Amino acid sequence: MTDAGPARIGPMTGLSHVQLRVTDVDASARWYTAALGLEPFQADPGIGYAALRHRSAGIVIVLSADASGSWRHDGGALDHLAFAVTDGSTLDAWAAHLTAVGIDHPGVTLENGNPSLQLRDPDGTAVELVAPRS
Repeated sequence: MTDAGPARIGPMTGLSHVQLRVTDVDASARWYTAALGLEPFQADPGIGYAALRHRSAGIVIVLSADASGSWRHDGGALDHLAFAVTDGSTLDAWAAHLTAVGIDHPGVTLENGNPSLQLRDPDGTAVELVAPRS
């Protein structure tokens, strides 16, 4: 591998968006709004997509309609999304919020030494909230 050096560093400044193929855009939008605090950003029901964002983190998730669910068999949806949270107590508070809004989860567990909260969206995509090690 060659030295990347300053001149060879790519132009990335952060995450632009994550796009997921889903079977029901509205149901998934409601889930991501309740589970992660995302808010509507852009949408086009005619095309079958909705973009949601987390205002302070600047993260955007785009949900695209794929009623056939064919991506479930070709491995094309996404393995999982992992979002960082500030600390373990924030993760505990978020677990309580999820329980209060009726989103199923197994509770906070340790994954590779980090406190983690594992969720599944309506299409079964794994969503993880991860705090730094204490």
